[in-house]
Formats: sequence, structure tokens, C-alpha cells
Amino acid sequence: MGGDATKIVTTASDAGGLRRSVGFVGVLGQSVAGVAPSTTPTINIALVFAAAGSASWLAYLIGTVAVLLVALTLVPFARRFAGAGSLSEFVAHGLGPHGRLVAAWALLLAYLAVPVATLAGCAGYLQAIFKMAGLSVPTVVLVAVAGVGAAVLALRDVRLSTVLMLALEGVSMLLVTLLGVAILSRQGMAVDLSQFSLEGVSMAGMNNALLICVLSFVGFEATASLGGEARRPLIDIPRTLLLAPLIAGVFFVFSAYVIVLGFDRYDIAVATASAPLDDLARALNLPGLGLLVSVGAAISLFTCVVATLVAASRVAYALASRGALPSVLGRLDPVREAPTVAVWAAVAVCLGFSLTLATFARPLDVYDWFGTFSTFGCILAYGLTAVAMPIFLRREGLLRPHHALVSALALAVLVYVLYGSVWPVQPAPFDVLPWLFVGLLAAGVGGSTLLGRRPGRD
Repeated sequence: MGGDATKIVTTASDAGGLRRSVGFVGVLGQSVAGVAPSTTPTINIALVFAAAGSASWLAYLIGTVAVLLVALTLVPFARRFAGAGSLSEFVAHGLGPHGRLVAAWALLLAYLAVPVATLAGCAGYLQAIFKMAGLSVPTVVLVAVAGVGAAVLALRDVRLSTVLMLALEGVSMLLVTLLGVAILSRQGMAVDLSQFSLEGVSMAGMNNALLICVLSFVGFEATASLGGEARRPLIDIPRTLLLAPLIAGVFFVFSAYVIVLGFDRYDIAVATASAPLDDLARALNLPGLGLLVSVGAAISLFTCVVATLVAASRVAYALASRGALPSVLGRLDPVREAPTVAVWAAVAVCLGFSLTLATFARPLDVYDWFGTFSTFGCILAYGLTAVAMPIFLRREGLLRPHHALVSALALAVLVYVLYGSVWPVQPAPFDVLPWLFVGLLAAGVGGSTLLGRRPGRD
């Protein structure tokens, strides 16, 4: 095991010579930005509260444990293999090249959808901020400005962009934490026993809440896309795969507790509040803090755009390096040693969709559509990795009972989340999103299979 932590097993996606320049802080930044933690207290916790009420903190605690189980299925691979293809590189060692291709396309579809969703969310928050100042700015203008800014960062030195993402996300998390501390201080720091009684909490409500909680963590695995650029990938990436969801989980549980405390104390109608955290800040006579929290939410969504553009470009680069996408996407900038062409392609696709949708759709609708679509890709990639892990360890003679248990529990969580995402059947257009994902996945895998049938390709 000690040798596994120091010797990097290269993959075909490394062959082009990506520059290993990203340290632990940057690797962590990619993962934290992929989760975009500050969007959960500003958007998701209100939905969890509507389902689980005073048990919202418990739902997030259970969700944290569930996601850590998923992370534990990734770690055995991350300690041994590194490549730009993210989780698809892991899947290959258990399920072979066909499994790798399916996982890569699942991730690519997810990583192209997330920037569209978060760019819309960012524009929506920016619009609200300008509205507070008495200004009206068209959504398409805000999408264009934020999109260009994200593209510039994604095209810059990945070492700089990932560290900057962590700093920006840290600021946005701090702002939400300050609001939480303000709520606690007004309460006199007394424990809210009603949140521990679980009175009135139904099993159906808790199930709905857990679904949202688990989905709040999607994106933590984006750090694996830096497998070809991290200086110590077999050390830093495994640590990050566990540390990022742990950090996010602690933040989510704290936020759920203090925000529910505020909802109850100030009698805020969460179901009808368009900006519940801003309403909380106003109830505390801290309107300026409410504005800052909205700014923090916009920052969090913006960093997620950058992180997933970086991740999408690395997965596309890995696919191209294996002959599964046009070879132009596998070219590296001769100076920066980065997949600039793949970044431009990801930016073009995402910004094209975003600008088109901004002309007729509400930002929150776009966030919901593309955010939901992206979860199918991540869940499939997680599931394939969970299946591949015990197969790989058994082949290597390293399988232990706890590995099989972790894999089984992770798969159970993922099946639960997937089932809850498609049943009961959701209203349009959510009812067609699973089929659209399956269709695009089949088209991508089929096209790559035909393209890859050339001499010298594995």
C-alpha cells in the first residue's frame, strides 16, 4: 500500500503531457467549488425544511454519511490511479474499457449541464442584487458577463483558477456562517430542543428530504478530473474525496440547524419566500448581511461554473486522447500544457445553451432543468465506480469484507436517489429528462465506439 501512494500509474489521458502543477489547495478548491456549498443554504435547505421540518439537520447528517460511503468507493482507486478522465479512469480498472466509456460520457454530460444550471442561478442572484439597488439588467447580459468571466478563469493556469475558486467559495461560506452566528446570538446560544424531538416528522417527508440532501453533494468528485495535473494525485485526490464532502456536510448540518431556528423564531413562510435567507437577515435587522449572503450565493454558483468547465474539458480531453472524440480536443497548449481546445469547446457548448435559454426562460427554471439532468450522469458514474471497486480489489487480492459492505451500502444509497429522481413521475419537462439523458448517453457512447475503432486504440 505504501508504494501505491507514491507511484503514479499513468493512463492514456496522461500521455499528452499535462503539467503537474496543482497542489493540495487547488485540488481541494476544485472539489469544493464543484459542490458549491453556499447554494445549499440559499436554495436547498428551504426545500428540505418543507419536507422534513425540524429534522432538516438530521436529514443532512444522514446525507453526509451516505455521500461519505460513496466517497469510500472512490478512494481505493484514487490511491492507485490518476488521469484526466476523472471517475472513468477508476471504472476502467474494474469494468474494462466499455465501463470507462459509459462513465466518461455520463460525467461529460453532467459536467456540461452543471455550468448551464449554475450560470443561470448566478444570473438570477445577480439580477436580484441589482433589483435591490433599483436597477434592471436583462438576464442575457448577466449570463454573458458571468459566462465570459468563468471562461477566462477556466482558460487560465489551472493552479491559479482552482486556488481562487477555493478562496471565493470560502468567502461565500463565511457570509452564510455569519448569518447563522447572528441567529444563534439572538437566541442567546440556547439549544433548540424542538429540533431534536423530531415531532411531526413523517417517514415520507424524511425520504423526500434525504433525496435533496444527497443531491446537494453532487460535484465533489470533480477533483478526480485533475488526476493529470495534480502534483501528488495519489495523495491529495483521495484526501480531498473524503475531506470535501465532510467540510460540506458539517456546513450543511450547521446551516440547516440555524436556518430552521430562524424560520421558526421569526415565523417566515418558507414555502412562499423567494429569498428566505434575505428574509431572515431583514428579520434580524441586518439587511446588509442579507445582501452579502446573496452576493455569496452568486459567487458560489460562479465558482461552480468554473470548476465544472475545467472538469468537462479534462474528461473531453481524456476521451479524445483515447480516440473516442475528435483528436483536436486532445491537443495541448504548447506553453501552458493544458487542454485549451477542450476548454473552448466546453465553453462554447455551455455558453451557447445558456445565452439561448436566457432569452425566454426564467433563471430558476433553467437551474432546475439542467441541475436535475446533471444528477443522472453523476449518479451513474458513482454507481459504476461502486460496482467496479470490489471487482478490482478482488482481482488484486485486496478485497476485504468491509470493502464489499461499503460498496453495497453506497449502491443502495444511489439506487434510492435514482429511484426518487424518477418516481413518482415528475411534471413536464422533468418527466422527459431521464429519457433525454439515456438517449444522449447512448448516442455519445455509440459515436465514440465507432470513432475509436482504429488501430492502436484500446
